[in-house]
Amino acid sequence: MLVSYPALFYYDDTDDVKAPYFVHFPDFENSATQGDSISNAMAMGAEWLGIMVSDYIENDIDLPKPSDINRLSLVENDPFKDDEEFESSYNLEKSFLSMVTVDVAQYLGSQEPIKKTLTIPRWADKLGRELGLNFSQTLTEAIAEKKLQA
Repeated sequence: MLVSYPALFYYDDTDDVKAPYFVHFPDFENSATQGDSISNAMAMGAEWLGIMVSDYIENDIDLPKPSDINRLSLVENDPFKDDEEFESSYNLEKSFLSMVTVDVAQYLGSQEPIKKTLTIPRWADKLGRELGLNFSQTLTEAIAEKKLQA
């Protein structure tokens, strides 16, 4: 169950910075992670997004609608643009916007299972068995997908 949100990747030119890529998701409050390279920043962004989205689902919090990446700006959507105490050292030529995608199922899999009894039509049982479906996993994924589309 894939989820995608736009992220702003700001590159910090300062010499003493160990993780020069700061990652911000404008659709989530207080979203921040960092990376020491583009690939590491993308991985850290995906990890952050997976944890956050799974937390929203588990706590029945409505997920924000992903912003249109074409309407975002590194300058206008800078999370620190109105912070007078923060002096930006970002190099906008090396900064960029990108969609970050994560499989949320990887982050939802650690819950304690609860036994449920359900009834499905005979044809669905037969077809599911022919396809080798794990009925519990299929139902779990369908419930999470409904939440994501709500």
